[in-house]
Formats: sequence, C-alpha cells, structure tokens
Amino acid sequence: MRRKRDISGGPDGFMQGVRWYNSLIFRVIVLCVVLVACMLGSVYVISRHYFGEVVTEMEERTQDIADRLVLIIQENPTANLHDLEQNLGQSYNGASIELRDPKDPVEVMPFMLEKDGQGRLTKVARMAVTIGGKPVCLLTARVTVVPQTEIVRAFKNKYLAMLTVVFVVTLCLMIYFIARILRPLSELAESCAQIRSGHLKDVGTGRNTGEVLALEQTFNSMVASLREKETVETNLRQAQRLSAIGTLAAGVAHDIRNPLNSIKLLSSHAMDQLGGVSDAAPAVKQLQTIRNEVNRLQEIVSGFLSLAKEGELRVEPYRIDAVLEECARLIRKDAEARGIRLITELRAGDLILVIDPKQLKRAILNVLINAMDACPQGGRVRLFSRVMEKHCEVEVRDDGAGIPKEAIERVFDPYFTTKATGTGLGLSITRGIVEEHDGTIALSCLPDQGCQVVMTFPIIGVRS
Repeated sequence: MRRKRDISGGPDGFMQGVRWYNSLIFRVIVLCVVLVACMLGSVYVISRHYFGEVVTEMEERTQDIADRLVLIIQENPTANLHDLEQNLGQSYNGASIELRDPKDPVEVMPFMLEKDGQGRLTKVARMAVTIGGKPVCLLTARVTVVPQTEIVRAFKNKYLAMLTVVFVVTLCLMIYFIARILRPLSELAESCAQIRSGHLKDVGTGRNTGEVLALEQTFNSMVASLREKETVETNLRQAQRLSAIGTLAAGVAHDIRNPLNSIKLLSSHAMDQLGGVSDAAPAVKQLQTIRNEVNRLQEIVSGFLSLAKEGELRVEPYRIDAVLEECARLIRKDAEARGIRLITELRAGDLILVIDPKQLKRAILNVLINAMDACPQGGRVRLFSRVMEKHCEVEVRDDGAGIPKEAIERVFDPYFTTKATGTGLGLSITRGIVEEHDGTIALSCLPDQGCQVVMTFPIIGVRS
C-alpha cells in the first residue's frame, strides 16, 4: 500500500512531504538543461566538423599550389620567388600566394585564421616546399572569408540538418514531458468543476509525485471533508425533521390516545350489551367497524411515538441470525397466502451482536412486509445475512416493479409512500432503529428488477 505523506499544516505542511528531486520546478529545470545541453552539444559537433572541412580544403588547395610550384621550379631552377608569386597568383584567382625564403624566421602553422589590413577575416595555410628533401621556400596561401558563401555552404552541410532535427525532437520531447507533468492540474480543474456541479469525486494519486501528488492528496482530503460535511448536514436535516415530528407526535399522543381508549371501551361495552344479537346485525357491524378504525388510529399513534424515539433500546448480546429466522417464521404463512416464495440465505452463523432484538425484529419485519407488498404473485422475497470484515450485512431483495428514480431519495422521509395505502412511517421508523444501533440502511433498485435494501451493523463487543 502506498503510504500517504503528511500534507497538513498549511503551505509549509503542503511542501514538507515533497523531495527536492520530485519537485515540479526541479523537473522543468532538468528539461531545460537537457534542451540547452543538446543544443550546445550539437553546435559544438557541427562547428568542429565544419572547421575540419575548412582545414582539409585549405590543405588540399595549398598542396595543389605546392605541387605546381615544384613543377615550375624543376622546369626553371633560376626563377626568383617574386616571379613565381605572380605566376601562381594569376593561376589561382581568389587566393593570395606568398613565397618566402625558408631561412626566414617565421613560425610555420598548418592552418589559422587572420585579419588582413582591411580587417577582413582570411583563412591562412602555410607549407614548407621541398625538392629532393632540400627546403626551397615557405608557401603561404590566403583566402578571404566571404560570409554569403560560407552561409550557403553551411546550409548545404548535412550536419546542420541533423542539428535542426535534434533541436526539433528535443523541443517536442520537452513540450511533451512538461504537458505530461502539468496534465494532472487540468484534471484537478475538471474535478473542481464537477464539485461545483455537486459531484464529489476523488482524483487518482498513483501516477504523480512531488507537488502534484501533494496537491492531489490535499484535494482528495478536501473532497472527503465536503462529503463528511454533506453527510452531517443530511443527518442534521433528518434530525430536525424527526424532532419536529416527535414534538407533534407527543402532542398527538397526548390529545388522541385517551379519546381513542374511551371510544374503544364504549364500543366494547355496547357490543357486550348486544350479546344476544346476531353478528350480521347492522348495529354489531357498525360497532365492529368502529373498533377496527380505532385500532388503526392507535397504530398510527404508535408510529408517531416510535418515530419520536420515546422508547430506549434494551441491548443485549444476541445472535443476529436468530432474529432473522424469527422474522422469516412470522411472515412465511402470509407469503404463502400471497403466492410469494420466501427464500432465506443466512450466513452469519453464530455471530452475536449487541442489539435490541425486539426493536431490530420490528425494523426487519417492516422491510420484509414492504418487499411482499411490492412483489407480484409468484415472485420472490429473499433474505440474506453475511459477515464482512468489520460489520454484518442484512439484505432484503424483492422481484417487484421497483421505485421511481425521483422517489428513491425520499423513501426514508416520514409520511412519504409509493403505496396506495399506508402511513409512510415504516421505513422512517426502520431507519431510526438501525441508526440507533450505529448501523446504516441503503435502498437501491433498477427498473422492473425490484428493490434491494441493505442494513449494516458494526461488529462490536461479543463475537462468537
């Protein structure tokens, strides 16, 4: 696993985890140095090769003049050096030829560059002319450097083309590597735009180093903080709604419970007085209807009280699969009567959690009943349990028509329901019970593929 650097503590902390050799500035400097080194190296190689060509050309030209001079001297041994200079100067246009006595104390250098009396740059080659091993004279050939000619010559040189190619390739590589180094910054900009639109998405941190890696880790830390803040705000809004409903529930329970009890007692007393009357009599039917409606109102009031969390959890070590087996047993006959197959796959084994069995049984029954209500005849409701590394999962699946996408986010809101009948308190109460156990509940579904409700409970304390 990659170990994260400590990047907290403001700008100083942001830079403390960056090694100098991983620094973005250092990498750009290295790229620039490589580019300059390639350019200077290419210029050095080209200049040396070009200078070598010039020297070779002057040596060949001087040697040609020396050979001609030897032939002339052999044909006319008595000719003086001045006449020979004029003769050779007329034969070689563009070259200034000078002949000196070999006894003159002049330093002989094969090739050099000099300035003439007018300040022009000339190429100078010197050679000692000998006949039969005996020095005859010192030959000096000068050729004035013509800039236009040298430039044309340089552009015709194949090494200059190579220099251009090397420079262009190096420049392209430098642009490529700089773009590659800076590409994560554009990805961060895109991620910021997504955050602005409400999508909290992390960026990958496996490919980069230096400041870019530190920036990505800081960005991901910011995204995690935003997610946490969003979760806290969602829970706060939920708590505010439940608090308001709890206050309302307390008032409703106080104002309605006593009148409902009175109505129920009076209807029971009236039915006792009509003990000899047939059950099909209109009066008896009306009294039974009154009692049924009173019972339904009492269920609604009980839902209010549960939502208000008036009762406290009575937790104890309990085997989670035992709770699920009891829930399956309670609804199995109802499922058979509806033509629905109830399938259980309980894999928690002897796992024991610290829970309130009664409250948790109520929460799971709410989910199972909703699943059966959504299933058509011949469908399936499946109940799973499995043990993960740090938590236990309880899952309920159905083969119903699913829930519209726009309604999924509201299924846990009090009084929201997609059924024609119902109070809309079942899932809200279930969520409250699960969260009181420090667990989570999530619902997902696909069109025409049913719903999936997953409840997770932390494995804390006793574990078999």
